[in-house]
Amino acid sequence: MRCIYCNTPLTGMIYCPGCGADVSLEKRIGRISNLLYNRALEKASVRDLSGAISCLKQSLKFNKENTDARNLLGLCYYETGEVVSALCEWVISKNLKETDNLAEYFLDCLQGDRNHLDVINQSIRKYNQSVEYCNSNHEDMAVMQLKKVVAQNPKFVRAQQLLALLYMKRQEYEKARRLLKKSAAIDNTDTTTLRYLSEIEEITGRTSAFGYRRRRSESEQEETGSTLRYISGNEMIIQPTTFRDSSTIATFINIGLGILLGGALIWFLAVPANRQTIQENANRQVTDANLKLASGTAQLQDLQDEISSYEAQIQAANQERDDALNKVKSYDELLTAASQYVSGDQVNAVEALGSIREEDLEGSAKTLFDNMKGGVSDVLFNQYYTAGTTAYAGQNYTQAAEQLKLAVETDAEGTQANYFNALYYLGFAYYNLRDYTQADEVFNTIVEKFPSRAYEVQPYIGQGGSSGGSASGSSAGAGSSSQGEASMNQDSITVYGQDSYNSSDYSGNGSTYQAYDPSQVAWTDPYTGLHYDAYGNLLG
Repeated sequence: MRCIYCNTPLTGMIYCPGCGADVSLEKRIGRISNLLYNRALEKASVRDLSGAISCLKQSLKFNKENTDARNLLGLCYYETGEVVSALCEWVISKNLKETDNLAEYFLDCLQGDRNHLDVINQSIRKYNQSVEYCNSNHEDMAVMQLKKVVAQNPKFVRAQQLLALLYMKRQEYEKARRLLKKSAAIDNTDTTTLRYLSEIEEITGRTSAFGYRRRRSESEQEETGSTLRYISGNEMIIQPTTFRDSSTIATFINIGLGILLGGALIWFLAVPANRQTIQENANRQVTDANLKLASGTAQLQDLQDEISSYEAQIQAANQERDDALNKVKSYDELLTAASQYVSGDQVNAVEALGSIREEDLEGSAKTLFDNMKGGVSDVLFNQYYTAGTTAYAGQNYTQAAEQLKLAVETDAEGTQANYFNALYYLGFAYYNLRDYTQADEVFNTIVEKFPSRAYEVQPYIGQGGSSGGSASGSSAGAGSSSQGEASMNQDSITVYGQDSYNSSDYSGNGSTYQAYDPSQVAWTDPYTGLHYDAYGNLLG
């Protein structure tokens, strides 16, 4: 034992050698636990397993670390067929004391024989199935399952008791008696077994080897008066001590009475016996048919369970196949997007990247996806921004709103240099289209993300219905238009690849430019007429 205060091993003294605490009460509790263990050991040696289990449980209540009591409790459970409870006790004992513990030997012996362990598991499952059959009034199927359980695990006391109870319900008392005798041989003080035996004795009038009635020997006789009485089997024979023959007439009368009595016996005994024999044969055939039906039902259930297991395996395999196909599809789409990205087809590359499932990519493929996504988003933002501002300068506010909205959605985090201008012109495009609801939403976004420049749009928030005209806004030096609409100053337009331009530098009149491919034009300056590609290079 160890001290409950400092966990120091105790000696013969009543004080702890580690902390000096008084451990006399702890030692007394330990002695009580050992006393109950010794009593249980005595009971178990005479097959009083129920009494031994009760004493061992009390012993463990006093000292749960009494590994000897726990090991003996596991043996008692194992002897009565409760293998699961026995394993639990031995596992707990092994965890409490890892070395020099018999529980380790018991576990090795039980787990070493895998076939025996599988048989025990099957018997437990069949017993549980039998209990369900009993609850659903399928007693024939329960009897069939319990017979298998008793054959597989002859020491399973609870299975024998349940089967005996079913026999008693069917009035097959001798079969029940034989099963209960086997149970009593395993545990001769089990109250359930003794109660069932007592009920059978009261019904049949016969005592068993474990009954309490005194049986008379077959040679016991008693003589009372002029008669001699003795027991032969289960019958009492009464015979007069003297017999005196009568006259001839009396002899014939007795013969006649004997013939009549014989005929009556034949009529009243032989005919019902034949009827009973016929009924028993019919009942036996019905029972056999029920047993066959029950066996077929059980086999059908086993086959259905096996089919369900195979279907689950098929579904799992199909799911794995679909996941693999999705990964292959994602990698193919990534290769397609990379090819489009390299060839300069940024729009289709973005669409291809949008259809890829990121969770399917790993390692270098995920890195390539992230790099392409970042690179394409920059190019697309400038492309949409350039197209939107060009349309805005040409007073095509519908197209300007569409392109600028795409630019804003492309840069969801607002990292681009022209993100403010995109929001600004998008808001005034909606404003000039008299879509004041969306205009207010964009202006509120500017106020939230760019508070230092909120003064440029706050006069137009909520004023769409009362302004009496179109808005006049400016950004980055933008001036108001003579037409009363929000306009763009050419000095504020920023093109990808260059910061700005001035109208004084490019007159757009009388100048001769080189030939260019119209398909390369990404943006046309509405004031100078100059054309630029997607990368900001001047064309023509």
